[in-house]
Amino acid sequence: MTYADQRMPVGQAVEPSELRANWRILVAATVGTALGLPSVPFYTIGIFAPILAKTFGWSFASIFGGLSITAATLLVGSAITGLLVDRYGARRVATISLFGLGLSYISLSLSTGSLVQYYASWVAMAVTGLGATFVSFTEAVNAAFARQRGFALGVTLAGSGLFILFVKPFAHLLLVIFGWRLAIVGIGLLPLVVGVLAVRWGFPKHLTRAGKVATSKQAAVGLTLGQALRTRAFWLMIFILVPISFASAAPFPNMENILRSVRLDAKYVVELTSLLGAMMIVGRLLGGWMMDRIWAPLVGLIFVLGAAVGSWFLTMHMVSNTRALAAIILLGLAAGSEGGLMSFLAVRYFGVKHYGVIYGLIFGIFAVGAAAGPSLFGYAYDKTGSYAQILTVCTGLFVFAAVLLAFLGRYPDLSHEDGSK
Repeated sequence: MTYADQRMPVGQAVEPSELRANWRILVAATVGTALGLPSVPFYTIGIFAPILAKTFGWSFASIFGGLSITAATLLVGSAITGLLVDRYGARRVATISLFGLGLSYISLSLSTGSLVQYYASWVAMAVTGLGATFVSFTEAVNAAFARQRGFALGVTLAGSGLFILFVKPFAHLLLVIFGWRLAIVGIGLLPLVVGVLAVRWGFPKHLTRAGKVATSKQAAVGLTLGQALRTRAFWLMIFILVPISFASAAPFPNMENILRSVRLDAKYVVELTSLLGAMMIVGRLLGGWMMDRIWAPLVGLIFVLGAAVGSWFLTMHMVSNTRALAAIILLGLAAGSEGGLMSFLAVRYFGVKHYGVIYGLIFGIFAVGAAAGPSLFGYAYDKTGSYAQILTVCTGLFVFAAVLLAFLGRYPDLSHEDGSK
C-alpha cells in the first residue's frame, strides 16, 4: 500500500460531496477559530497596548504579560479541555467557552490602572476560552471530513488569518467613534454573539459525544491517550512540533525590527510584514489541499525546509528586496501550514475517538514553544544587537524537524482500534 492509498481510513466509505454535505460545520468552525482563543486576545492586544501604556503608565512588558498567562493556561488546560470535548461534544463546549471568552475580554474595558485587575481579566480569558481553541473546532471538522479533511482543516484554521485582516480596521473604526473602552466591548461582543450563534447554527445537535457526527463509522475508531503515549509517533510529533512552533512563531512579532536590521527600506518593511497574514492563509489552504493528496509528513517536510531557507536568508548582514520577499513568503507559508499539519497528523496516527484529549495535549505543548519564542528573540537582540544568531538557531531547528518528519512512517491501520482499552 502506498502513502497515497492511505488517505482514508480502512473500510470507510466517503461520499464525494463532503464539502456540500458539511459546509455549515466548516463555516461555523472557521468563524469559531477566528473569534476564539488565541485569536481575539493575541491579535488585538497590540492595538490597545499604546493606549493602555499612555492611560495607566504601564510598561509594554507588563501589558504583554497577559500573553504569557494565556500560554501557561493552554499548556495546563488544553488536554483537560480535550477530555471535556470528548465527553460532552464540541458544540456544547465551544458555545459555553465563546460566551465566557467574550465576557472576560469585555472586562478589560473596566481596567482602573491596577495590574492585578488587568491580569485577572487575562486569567479569566485564558480559562473560559480553553474550549474555544483549535481543539474543539478541529475535532468537529475531523469527524465530519475524511477525503477532504486536509483542505477542510486549512479553511478552518484560516479563520485566524482572516481575523487578522479584519480586526485592525474594525478596531480603528470603534476607537475613532467610541473610544478605547467601548472598542474593547465591541470586540468582546464578536465571540460572545457572532461566535456563539455561528456554532449553534453550524454544529448540528447530532454532534454528540466527542463532537462526532453520529452516523460516522470513524467515530468509534481511535487510540486512547494512554495508547497514544506508548507510540513512537506521538513522541516524534512532540520533538517535531515544539521546534517548529518556536522557530515559526518567534520571528513574527519581531519581523519589522528584523527587516529593519538587514537594511531594508522602511516602506518596504511595512509592505512585507503586511504580506505575512496573507501568506499564512495561503499556507493553510495550500497545505490542507496537499495533505489530502500526499503523505502529510512529506507535505510538512516541504514547508518546513522552505522555512529553513527563509530563516537563513534573514541571517545575512544585508538582504536584498528579492530575498526578503522570498523569506516572508516561505516563513508565512510554513506558519500557515503548521496548524493544519498538527491536527491532520493527530487524527491520522491516533484516530478520532479520543482526538480531543490527545490533540489537546499536543496543542498545549505546541503553545509553549510558540509563546516562548518572541521574548527569547527580543532577549537575543538586546544582548547581541542582531537577530543573525537566533535566526541561525531557528534554521537549524527547522532542518531538525524536517528530518524527523521523514521518520513518522506510514499511517497506521486503526480500523480495529476502538479506544476502549
